[in-house]
Amino acid sequence: MAAMNMELIGRWAFIVGLVVAVIAGFVSAAGPTLVWLLAFLGLVVGLLNVAGHETHNFLLASVAFVVSASSLALVVPMEVVRNMLQNVVTFVGPAAGIVAIKSLFEIAKSK
Repeated sequence: MAAMNMELIGRWAFIVGLVVAVIAGFVSAAGPTLVWLLAFLGLVVGLLNVAGHETHNFLLASVAFVVSASSLALVVPMEVVRNMLQNVVTFVGPAAGIVAIKSLFEIAKSK
């Protein structure tokens, strides 16, 4: 029961993080409060939303997205799109970091 609630919190953190990142792109560049909120939601997603069997796919997709979105944010002429991309990178980065750390611990335990 508790695992189900944690999984539900992780799912909602993912949805809320993406929605906040996209909507905030229309408002302005991210301020410190928004950056901390997106980073916190990313940490929650990394801790609660990515199961062991999803780790490889999540990390691969996260790295691909962060690299491509960071590159696109440099060349896209529309400020709104640049802000959205940067906000999503701010959200996904901490999630990927937590999942990578969890993965490293799993690798270390199995050796």
